Amino acid sequence: MSYGIVLIAPGLIAACANSTTSLAVNSGKYYAVSAARAAFYRYGPQQGNGPDQKLPHDTLVTLIQPTFGYCKVQLMSGEQGYVASEDIHPASAQLVAAATTKPSVTPTNRASRSRLNPNDPRLTTPPEPLPLDLPEPTPIPETQSSPH
Repeated sequence: MSYGIVLIAPGLIAACANSTTSLAVNSGKYYAVSAARAAFYRYGPQQGNGPDQKLPHDTLVTLIQPTFGYCKVQLMSGEQGYVASEDIHPASAQLVAAATTKPSVTPTNRASRSRLNPNDPRLTTPPEPLPLDLPEPTPIPETQSSPH
């Protein structure tokens, strides 16, 4: 009986070690927006000011907590909120693979992601420091009208 466990364990370890196939396969946690525009509520569907944003069709979200009526989800940007359960469905493997693959980094792509404003005065170089070896100031000549 111990030989059977010894033979099965390496097979299980090898199956778990192959992580490349698990990246593109839908794990059941990824969902996509099925409606044309799904209302996204940051704090809950009963918040007083309406939806915070409208998610377009096929927006990929991660399901955090499924409930009746509304589900708590996380956007790919990391923002969490609530979406109507009827507005989402399990995402296809192609949509998950397209959204989770890392784009190639090119110099132009890297520059376009920069949020620095070149006109910001905090980014300019500081002026040169003043020299420390200044000559002594000349004394003010005394006037003749002072009484002694």
